Amino acid sequence: MARVGGIVRSLPYPIIEEGNLSYPNGEYQVETTPQQDGVSVLLNHTVKGAAFLERLVSERKAKYGCLVSVPLTGYRKLHLSDEASQRVEWDMGVVGEPPMLRPVVVSVTETSCMLGPEDEVAEAWQGREIAIPKGARLALQSYLRPTSSLHHLLHVVQEPNFRDGCFEVKPCEEEGFYFKVHAASDLFPFLQNSGGHAKHRGSVLTHVVCRCLEILARDYSEPDEDGGDNSKWEAFPNLRSLASELEKNELPIWEEDGFSADKVATQLYPHNPPNSEDEE
Repeated sequence: MARVGGIVRSLPYPIIEEGNLSYPNGEYQVETTPQQDGVSVLLNHTVKGAAFLERLVSERKAKYGCLVSVPLTGYRKLHLSDEASQRVEWDMGVVGEPPMLRPVVVSVTETSCMLGPEDEVAEAWQGREIAIPKGARLALQSYLRPTSSLHHLLHVVQEPNFRDGCFEVKPCEEEGFYFKVHAASDLFPFLQNSGGHAKHRGSVLTHVVCRCLEILARDYSEPDEDGGDNSKWEAFPNLRSLASELEKNELPIWEEDGFSADKVATQLYPHNPPNSEDEE
């Protein structure tokens, strides 16, 4: 837990974030509801126990927001809203892969004032003159992904030495675990934007997901190296979330007896063969 004194020295204004004691009773909560289109979420922001920050929001001096980012490509965009209920969407043709989301409350004007007990800030802030610059982040939530699906654990990178149409999947034990998909130069842009061939792209991704599940079943179902009762995969937050998502959909996880990677992959993401109209 961070100390109040350290917070005052590091930032010239109070903030709500994990480990920060600027608001002793302050809470910033965000309810996230993924939408069925797969490229948007509904966020419901709630700030309480932080009268100063609540007043800034009500006076339109601060707004609710969500930072949409893709770490591997450097894509970043901040979406702002005056309302606590905020819909955030993205274009897969631009972001290239499912993005990370970080809910925030952001200052949209410069603000100077004296803080007091009525602001519900810690005693270390009371009686202090503060200056908040435009763009300052006044409340932060942890990064999150729109869903726990396997598609959201795929990072696609271009591999120019591969023959056309080839890909290779490798596990990466970083950022809570993800799969790096090395794709040939013709396949890489197609996976980012299918150009009207969504069913073909979907089938390729189903193939990728099948390979991911095979890797989990082969390499991550063994007991953890520390000799405990947990399996190796349970050390990774993203894999724990994925296992919960499979169980929620009444599908087996990779360490169960008789697990079939191809069956589970096609239940998650079924192939969609073209009909006669598509062929025409």
